[in-house]
Amino acid sequence: MKEQKSIRKISLKTKFSTASMILAMVLCVIIIIISYFSFRDAMFARYEQNITSLVDTAATLVPLEKVNQYYESKQTDADYDLLVKEFQIIQEQNNLEYLYAYVPTKEGLDVFAQGTKPGDTGNFVLGDVLGTDYYPQKDIDAANELFTNPDAAKIYITNESKFGYLISAFDVLRDAQGNPVLVVGADMSMQDINSTLSKYIIFVSAIAALIFIIFISIYLLFLNKSIINPLQVIVDNATDFVNNNIDENMGELVALDINVKTGDEIEMLADAFNKMTSDIIRYINELTSVTSERERIETELRIATLIQDGMLPHNFDFPDRNEFTIYASMRAAKNVGGDFYDFFFVDEDNFCIVIGDVSDKGVPAALFMAMTKATVKDLVLRHLPVDEAMTEANISLCKNNEQGMFVTLFIAIVNVKTGVFQWCDAGHDPVIIWKKNGAVEMLTGKKGFVCAGLETAKYAMNESKIEKGDIIYLYTDGIPEANNPEQEFYGENRLTTLIGSTEEHDIKSLCSSILDDVDKFTATAPQFDDITMLGFKLEE
Repeated sequence: MKEQKSIRKISLKTKFSTASMILAMVLCVIIIIISYFSFRDAMFARYEQNITSLVDTAATLVPLEKVNQYYESKQTDADYDLLVKEFQIIQEQNNLEYLYAYVPTKEGLDVFAQGTKPGDTGNFVLGDVLGTDYYPQKDIDAANELFTNPDAAKIYITNESKFGYLISAFDVLRDAQGNPVLVVGADMSMQDINSTLSKYIIFVSAIAALIFIIFISIYLLFLNKSIINPLQVIVDNATDFVNNNIDENMGELVALDINVKTGDEIEMLADAFNKMTSDIIRYINELTSVTSERERIETELRIATLIQDGMLPHNFDFPDRNEFTIYASMRAAKNVGGDFYDFFFVDEDNFCIVIGDVSDKGVPAALFMAMTKATVKDLVLRHLPVDEAMTEANISLCKNNEQGMFVTLFIAIVNVKTGVFQWCDAGHDPVIIWKKNGAVEMLTGKKGFVCAGLETAKYAMNESKIEKGDIIYLYTDGIPEANNPEQEFYGENRLTTLIGSTEEHDIKSLCSSILDDVDKFTATAPQFDDITMLGFKLEE
């Protein structure tokens, strides 16, 4: 009883008013936060819509049929001068930082036209190449990705570069065949967005404060003893939940259990608070668990991707050897894949090329791939014939293979002096020989069962020869089995036809053309399997 008298030294109305004000302030803060993010998102959307519209407008002004002519001749005409003038007008009238058109290359961005006037900072002319001395390498890589990948993002917001807080939009212009010709882009400053958001917060806060004062004033006029006590209970419990609502034994948040029996909206409010806090706690727990697990998985996958990429050789230059050239690439369907390639000298004259495709994808396939690659290289470097190396690799991979995984594998050892090569095929896709005269042939010979599929499997050695200028092209089934949205396969016929029609007898150009053609064929269909290629050319 003494504790109750001590509690009631301050009037219950005053206590209730104070608690109600706190609750109202919390609601106001929530409203302000929600309004802030809604307004911010609306501003971002407006910026994106505005700059996208400007880029589209600028793109329609480009005389697409003359782009190659301008680049080749480095000579301009009235149409080009008009385009630059219109770019300048669009940039100036719409407060753009930059408006430009370029062709991305590996060395940088090859300027076509821009809206920056002569004499101003950042003015460049037709044919200027802006390399890493002007743009970071990652921006150049992103520009090339935008140019070659139709699915690449075309809206960027950056606030870390020397150019400041910008929103950038891009449009890739294509010719009648759908090939990329030119990129039109624009940068718009977003420095004003912070001050605008600050003014908006002040404005919303003032309105919220005014509503808060009016609400409290009117509400206090109608207070009476029939609602003060139950509301006091609700406010006290809500305050406890916000400030300190942790079970001392379990160390966890505890949902409210407000027991108010008024038979009206106040009782419904108490029940709503109980449910709301229970839902919040459940959501927090689920979100914490899911977020933690997702971050752990993403971190592990990023590390696995780097590790797998580091395992594949990327140095295709052999400065002391001019007998051959080699190039390879691998694009995983997931963060990590089961495809791999390898190449290395066995001795002074013999060069080994290997390609494989594990039966699964993802981390398990990547682990099995790593084991296969290491096993094959070790056996070949022991100077075992390719058939014996394949047999020993099969036996080794069959052991402890409880998951029943297998790998298709092709091993060839090429004499770089004579062009004679010994090879062994364990269920891999047919190898293509691209002759110097442009003819395309399938390598024929004895094939064996897939590796890690049957421990007693035996493999036969084949011997073939290529002439100087010929190319050995290896690939995995991610190419012929690529699907388009109509569920049609890319197929070996399309692959061999493309190779035969390629004019430049170069490995890197061939691999790039095939990858571009596969992407064009699959269109919006997702990549379902790893895509790996390796080309070996016996130079003349």
